[in-house]
Amino acid sequence: MKQIFNFVRDAFSLSNSFLKGNKLRSALSVLGIAIGIFCIVAVLTFAGSMKKNVRTDLESLGMNVIIIEKWPWGFGGGEYKWWDFLNRPNASIRDYKLIQQRFSPEIVRDIGFECSSSGITIKYGKKSTTKSKLMGITANYAQMNGISLSNGRMFNEQEEKSGKNLAVIGQDLATEFFGNNNPVGKSIKIKGLKTTVIGVFEKQGSMMNKQADKGIFIPISYMRNFAEVTSGEAGSKIIVRGYENRPSEELVAEVTKLMRGIRMLKPKEKDNFALNKMTLFSEQLDSTFAMLDIVAWILGLFSLIVGMFGIANIMFVSVKERTPIIGVQKALGAKKSFILTQFLYESVVLSLIGGMAGIILVWVTSIGISKGLDFPVYFTINNFATGIILSMITGIIAGIVPAIRASKLDPVEAIRS
Repeated sequence: MKQIFNFVRDAFSLSNSFLKGNKLRSALSVLGIAIGIFCIVAVLTFAGSMKKNVRTDLESLGMNVIIIEKWPWGFGGGEYKWWDFLNRPNASIRDYKLIQQRFSPEIVRDIGFECSSSGITIKYGKKSTTKSKLMGITANYAQMNGISLSNGRMFNEQEEKSGKNLAVIGQDLATEFFGNNNPVGKSIKIKGLKTTVIGVFEKQGSMMNKQADKGIFIPISYMRNFAEVTSGEAGSKIIVRGYENRPSEELVAEVTKLMRGIRMLKPKEKDNFALNKMTLFSEQLDSTFAMLDIVAWILGLFSLIVGMFGIANIMFVSVKERTPIIGVQKALGAKKSFILTQFLYESVVLSLIGGMAGIILVWVTSIGISKGLDFPVYFTINNFATGIILSMITGIIAGIVPAIRASKLDPVEAIRS
């Protein structure tokens, strides 16, 4: 055991001395590895973070959710036949109320309605904005979307039906208008109409609920003052939530039956509504990120191959320069394995330095994005391990041929050269 330890120590000591003596050449040789590892680990990290963030949002909404709209989501590939959907009626308040009256409570857990309008002027004192989306919602909006309030309360069903001039606002809008002051009880003007703020949503920052941060949410009946709600023209949708422990097919069948009855469609007529399911979004998400992973690996592997040839070239040059030294070592009794270990070690160390540089750059970038863009980036131990393992494999492949060539040199010929 002691002999093995001394063997490895001596080999590594010699290699380190040569690496330190050629710092510039060593630094240039690791650049390609650093770029390759950065490409792979960065895309894996950011794609994984995006996937995790979206999945968290989907879980807060519940996967057994159907959104009734005019337009189907364009997932699944193939041609999007928009002309088939152009003349469909929008999801309307009438549809929503009839579903409320007819649904089966053992299948449907909750129903909500929402519509939106953009470009409406919102004012508080001398401050104003047209960038906030005005949302007309039902009283159960927060519950159905998994959003909590940081301050105040939601309006209730009675206030929703009576069209009270109340509003719940997003955290970003609250900060923009009121700073550190409490917005609850303050009055803002929506298109000139005085509206009382009764609540503030917690900061969302997520992809699915990000609109809540800058939005202003009012009772659906009050929304009639700002948009055409009755016909469903104002970007309207009906959200139907089922039970998580029941099959989604059951909910689809129930909603389809209800909507066909409400729209009075004949048996052979096609559906004139779209049932957009969260499961479709999840499936599309999986395929999209799988494609991103493939692209990342292709780009990264090309960079790694370039870096690998760079390190191999450096190692061949190193063998050429150190041929007399190798001859002396072998003449003094150094075995082939000793020479082989020296050069393999140098190659792996160069590759690991490049890999670590790429990994550190990904880590620093992820911290900057998490803090600067309010988008959580998760740098996982799996991605770190992937970068390290790829670096080691690249170093071994790049150094194996030069190392074998060095170990097979004839000591006499090597000394003479």
